[in-house]
Amino acid sequence: MFSKLRSFAVRHQRKFIIFGALVGGGVLLKRYAEKKLIEWQEAEMNQLLEQSRKQQHFESTERTCNMTITSVLPQIQLAIGRSLDSDSITLLLKQKAPNKKDLWEQLKVIAFSRVISYIYGNAILAILLRAQVNILGAYLYLANQNPSKPDLELSPEAQSQFLSASNYWLSTGIEQFCLTVEKIVSSQVANLSLKQRLTLIDLEQIFHDIRVALEDELSRQPSGFLANVMLPPQQISEEAPASPALAKMMSETREVLESLEVTKLLSSCVNIGVGCVLDKFSEIVTALHTDANQPDSQDFLHPNNIAVHVAKLIPALNNFIFQDVWLTQLLAIEPLRIFGANIYESFSTL
Repeated sequence: MFSKLRSFAVRHQRKFIIFGALVGGGVLLKRYAEKKLIEWQEAEMNQLLEQSRKQQHFESTERTCNMTITSVLPQIQLAIGRSLDSDSITLLLKQKAPNKKDLWEQLKVIAFSRVISYIYGNAILAILLRAQVNILGAYLYLANQNPSKPDLELSPEAQSQFLSASNYWLSTGIEQFCLTVEKIVSSQVANLSLKQRLTLIDLEQIFHDIRVALEDELSRQPSGFLANVMLPPQQISEEAPASPALAKMMSETREVLESLEVTKLLSSCVNIGVGCVLDKFSEIVTALHTDANQPDSQDFLHPNNIAVHVAKLIPALNNFIFQDVWLTQLLAIEPLRIFGANIYESFSTL
């Protein structure tokens, strides 16, 4: 019996070896597959956790950005008020100066210039801070994720220096921009009589014509004009950088602001801003019409059908910069939020 088994084993030895190799290989392959599956699951879990941390950090960055924009916007109002000062003119009018008509013409130009500067100034500030805060947030995220790379570290002083670059727009930049706006407005409203009656549609057309002329003027400025009014000159911003990362961030911010995308984004934001301004003026013209007629009249007149003298609109236009009519909409503009998200994603990846 044993001889038969031995003979059977000898005859089928090759088959036993192949079968054993297949079984052993299958076991090893199974273990290898299980190991790789565990590694893949761990990698997927780590990636999900990383994405979750990154998303939370981005949302925190967005909240910080919105809070920063909200806190800084009043400075734009004050800067426009200084650059396009109307107090001296109104004082002369109150004192019944002899050149009353000339003063009203000057006030007309300043009033329209203030509204246009208000819309553009807020939009530019939002774009600038959205770019800065998201670039800074991305660098802080990278530094936190890569502690072994000291070149990514940013001291509190460097962070403060980077964000303070926006002060240039709040002072010198907005003044330069207001001068450009005033020059354009002066030519666009030169033939607009103080006695002329305007409807909201007329006012919208005036804003449109000013915008077309202004954007044409901006397109003929040297390359990077918007970036140059938003940020300090490169030779100043590059002096004595607190860290290599800071110098790189300043350069990258300027590059972002010089892109065609920012020009298109500004136009989109201004469209919404003009809409908000006109919505507010629908209330203003209704109030002016009611004051000029019987307050108790029950007849409803649509705001678009109300015509108001230019001279009566000028005070409302002049004081418009001190009203908050589109902060909520400004913070919620979807292309602006996407702009910030794209910046964060681009700069938070090595």
